Amino acid sequence: MYTREIKECPPALVSHGKSVFGTFAGHPQRLDIRGIERPYATSVPLPTVISNLRIKSRLSFFFSIGDYTGCIDFFDAKIFGFAEASFWNTVTKQRFVYRSLMGPRKRFVPHRLDTAMATSYNRFRYIRIGWDRKHDKLSVIFNLHGNSVRPGANAALLAKFSAPEFGELTSVLPSPTFRRCAANYYASLPLHGAVTIAPRHLPKRTMPDTEGSAFLDINRTYMKFRSHGEFVTGLGVIDGTQISFRISAGSQEAVEKENFNGNVLFYGGKATPLPPVVITHPYGITNKWIIQDTENMVDLTFTPVSDSPHVISAFVLRAEYHTIYGTFEGTLMTADGQKISFHSLKGLSKKYLIRL
Repeated sequence: MYTREIKECPPALVSHGKSVFGTFAGHPQRLDIRGIERPYATSVPLPTVISNLRIKSRLSFFFSIGDYTGCIDFFDAKIFGFAEASFWNTVTKQRFVYRSLMGPRKRFVPHRLDTAMATSYNRFRYIRIGWDRKHDKLSVIFNLHGNSVRPGANAALLAKFSAPEFGELTSVLPSPTFRRCAANYYASLPLHGAVTIAPRHLPKRTMPDTEGSAFLDINRTYMKFRSHGEFVTGLGVIDGTQISFRISAGSQEAVEKENFNGNVLFYGGKATPLPPVVITHPYGITNKWIIQDTENMVDLTFTPVSDSPHVISAFVLRAEYHTIYGTFEGTLMTADGQKISFHSLKGLSKKYLIRL
């Protein structure tokens, strides 16, 4: 059966100009990959302040609570950023999408993992994701005004790091060569809170406070000039136990995928590193996806329900991506050999193409 060593987390992810590669338990104080020497192997060495500009960052918070499943994304392109909240009513299949472009700011996605906050705010959109380990909380608040085509929405969601089923993992991977790197921080948490939908000229629809599941993903990558890929995230509760997983494939994958990849399963708070996989969708991304490995640990299908496409063209960046809500069916295997089978597990897939 596939295994990947989980090491003790280093104090820093870059040491003496080199990446500290590996899969690590827990988290460093900072998810920071600045300062690598000559990450792009140009004939004329670039100052690190220039190569640091090639680092792109993303923070994503996935949630499934009550009738709602979705995600909140912050993307940091250095000279600008954007925030997006995309979620679905899983009963009516209604989609809610709210986007905000953010102007120049020192940093959109924080480096610190002990206490920090990411925010997007204007007259009509307010989104905040913050965490404070000292006070044992991760909180998400959004207040999104509606218009003629979409209702308003707000939410207050709370997770605790002390929860018995909390799990976390950090990885530093070649991206795709050993000269550059990508750093991922993943956390799986039980969730508590509520979502309110406020249609224009109609009464608010407020769900009672309830329990749910959350998955936090923070990524920093020395991006190639053209990158593409896809990843899937599933989360929920199976037989009373919290489960979440992240599986990805794309052009930024490490040259040694067996030893370095970001695929992971959290079950009851325990992390299981997963092997590299092949993701196919032979009839298009809006039809069934097949997700399999060669180690018999991953055998999944993802059935799309609703697609939210988006194109960003700003300055030197062009990004095309799809956020797709759907359900998973199949089996995953934990590190101790336990097979977990499920049907209709909620989750999201993302497919992207980025040109810089």
